[in-house]
Amino acid sequence: MTPPRARHETGTPPLRWPFVGRTAQLDAVRSIVGDRTRGGVVVAGPAGAGKSRLAAQAVAGLEGFRVAPVRGTAAAADLPFGAFAHMLPERFPAAAGVNPLRWAAEALRPPAGDVLLLTVDDAHLLDAASAALIHQMVLHRRARVLATVRGGEPAPDPIVALWKDGLVRRLELEPLPIEETGRLLAQVLGGQVESATLRRLWRVTQGNLLYLREMVLAGRTAGALEETGGLWRWHGDLSLTPRLRDLVEARIGDVDEDERRALEFATLGEPLGADVLIRLTGAVAVERCEARQLITTFRDGRRLQVRPAHPLYGEVVRARADSGRVRELLARLADAVEATGSRRREDALRVAVWRLDSGTARQPLPLIAASRLAMSVFDIALAQRLGRAAVEAGGGPAAALSLAYTLFFDDRPEEAEETLRRFMGTPATDQERSVYARTRVLGLAWSVGDDADAQRVVDEAVSAVTDPVIHQDLLVLSAFVHFFAGHPLAADRQLARAHRLGGTMTPASFAQASVVEGLRLAHGGHPGRARAVADATLREVERWRDDAPDAFWSLQCVRLLSHLFEGDLAAADEVTGLTRRLMREESPWRLGMAGFDGHRAQIQVLAGRPADAIRSSRDGISQLGQQRTGFAGLCLGELAHASALLGDVATARTALAAAERRSLKTFVPIDFPAVLARAWVHAAGGDLGAAVSAALAAADTAETHGLRCYRMFALHDAVRLGAAPLVADDLARLCATVDGPLAAVCTRHAAAVVAANGAELDAVSRAFERMGMLLHAAEAAAHAAAAYAPGDRAGVFAASRAWALARSCQGARTPALRGLTAPRLTARQREIARLAAAGLSNREIADRLVLSTRTVANHLVGVYGRLGVGDRAALADLLGALDFE
Repeated sequence: MTPPRARHETGTPPLRWPFVGRTAQLDAVRSIVGDRTRGGVVVAGPAGAGKSRLAAQAVAGLEGFRVAPVRGTAAAADLPFGAFAHMLPERFPAAAGVNPLRWAAEALRPPAGDVLLLTVDDAHLLDAASAALIHQMVLHRRARVLATVRGGEPAPDPIVALWKDGLVRRLELEPLPIEETGRLLAQVLGGQVESATLRRLWRVTQGNLLYLREMVLAGRTAGALEETGGLWRWHGDLSLTPRLRDLVEARIGDVDEDERRALEFATLGEPLGADVLIRLTGAVAVERCEARQLITTFRDGRRLQVRPAHPLYGEVVRARADSGRVRELLARLADAVEATGSRRREDALRVAVWRLDSGTARQPLPLIAASRLAMSVFDIALAQRLGRAAVEAGGGPAAALSLAYTLFFDDRPEEAEETLRRFMGTPATDQERSVYARTRVLGLAWSVGDDADAQRVVDEAVSAVTDPVIHQDLLVLSAFVHFFAGHPLAADRQLARAHRLGGTMTPASFAQASVVEGLRLAHGGHPGRARAVADATLREVERWRDDAPDAFWSLQCVRLLSHLFEGDLAAADEVTGLTRRLMREESPWRLGMAGFDGHRAQIQVLAGRPADAIRSSRDGISQLGQQRTGFAGLCLGELAHASALLGDVATARTALAAAERRSLKTFVPIDFPAVLARAWVHAAGGDLGAAVSAALAAADTAETHGLRCYRMFALHDAVRLGAAPLVADDLARLCATVDGPLAAVCTRHAAAVVAANGAELDAVSRAFERMGMLLHAAEAAAHAAAAYAPGDRAGVFAASRAWALARSCQGARTPALRGLTAPRLTARQREIARLAAAGLSNREIADRLVLSTRTVANHLVGVYGRLGVGDRAALADLLGALDFE
């Protein structure tokens, strides 16, 4: 077997780290250095933030400067002019009264006509003489300076005076944001990085480029960071290179025993109440650690919490401690938190984990409760671990049910069924029958996709129980199965039976009933009412979350879809972001994350961002296995749709075939985007007849399953594909029963196309644009251009606007946009058009370009004619979207 180091050296090419991002900072540094009124700039930031790389990039290509590189080092800090030793004469003049600063400045004087630029790396480490020399040269305008200093480190007084006295500008360099980190990693690795991997790496490195480079090197060396399915993913635990560990340990520095213990407790208990940490280690040790920036405090509500100042400090601390010491510390943490009498859910979960890891867990019931708590925050891996421990501790049926529930939701149905067979036995009470039925039914529906078997389990339980409340619970469960299997009428009947029983539902059934009711309302054309149901139920989440954590996710889907069906894409995307943040990064619910990645792709397709949608779809697909599974139709369907819009027919067809092959029968409303995608795959292949037929078939299928809003999408797709006369009346009748602004705009679009009403199509295009549906807006503008008479200025403007909107849709191609051409302006016309759009008068433009006013006016007449605009305001509106090459 090849050792990891040899494997990296022989099989993995070295990684090149390009300069990515920091565009604004780079421009700022270059601008300041080139400004004769300033003495230069000092770039400050933490170690590893990329200060030196930014400075080097800023200097590259500069003309008119004599660049003199200077570097501060600890070794030369005690030598006068040590940083300038490579540039100064070997001997200091023996003459008495020679001013050392003047002598050094004269020795550095550049040739006549050149400007001296001192590039000073790590200026906080300069010796006093070098620092004074730099200050004097900048003060007397004999040089400019581009220096870097480490934030939080003391710097020599002359260097501090540079920015305090206003001689130079100090620019704070923050850690690289996550978006720019993603772009950097994509270039380094040569492909897209999975979103979860990106967030994990960014969370650990906090945007520190030095740490990030070492983490990526460690992952590639160990084989933990690999490309699978077109995405780079991190598998398993994070690993540190020896170099990275040395860097972090050097930053931590020497600590005494009390400080070490405080840092260990802060790491193992993160986040830990400050009061608990002080009781464990003493206030003095905590204060010293905070003063040394080893730990940091923050407010969580009214509670003051403590955690390591950087995530990698925790990784190093864990690596330092032996297993026996860790177990001792965890046991003491558990004792300390229990002694506070805290009833916080997160404290109960953490204490259970600490007890388990320290070997002091004795009873199964706390482990069962903790497993349910872990499920409620979507930490599936932890929930399984606690569930297994509860089973091993003799937890019996309750532990088996808890563990099986986590396994079903991790798409491991065979193991879940085996757990129930081995440890469950035959349910003996109505409560056991109910929990058993709910566990198996949700597993069969969400993991296996067998609605018939799921319904059989419900029916058997219904016939066996006598408690009316539990009977009611089971009827709600039956409604849930029927709805997701695409049988809305049967779901309605079961919900009605449950409500006729009267009484108060259990919290879990109340939440489950709200899921079914909310989804039925959203898909049925009443998104506002659906959202009201979801919001009301979520306000009482603490009543039911432990017993029905899956309902929390489903109610977020109700909220997302309600916004989507109204055309509020920004609000829908906000729901996806919120829900992802609520899921744990370290051990997220794979299928749940896949679902929200798929929904994000759905939003991006509607927004006219197919390239983004492909990335989101692939993120979701990376969370799925290779077999039939939940959310396969959603993620693969949106990949097919987005690929079709970009003209990638091969990928679109492959993804659609996989979506149809891998979708579950119990995910009908969730996976319906795959049905909608079929029309666009046909269109991308050039068969518009088949595309329209597929759209009409999708509309019929949506009607069968009670998915009225998806029927609206399908009929409107037919309009976009050129078949408005076939569907306009049906769409109008349907949209009359659908609430929200999107339905009204879709109806207007179809009617205006049939009537060839250019002005109305212009208005429809503007309405789509306001909703953020830019591809739809471009198509409506193209329809408007076709509706106007040849040569009509309004038609020319509509065509220009359609082309401009289409340009912002990441290369999307649809039948409505075929034939659009770029507005043809000469270079001079483009120049004059931009100035006019910026508000300059003809006289001001003429003076700037050294032209006559008449020439400017003539050019503007040509611009107006070619773009179809009539004044400067319309020109400015259009040029905001146009991007002429």
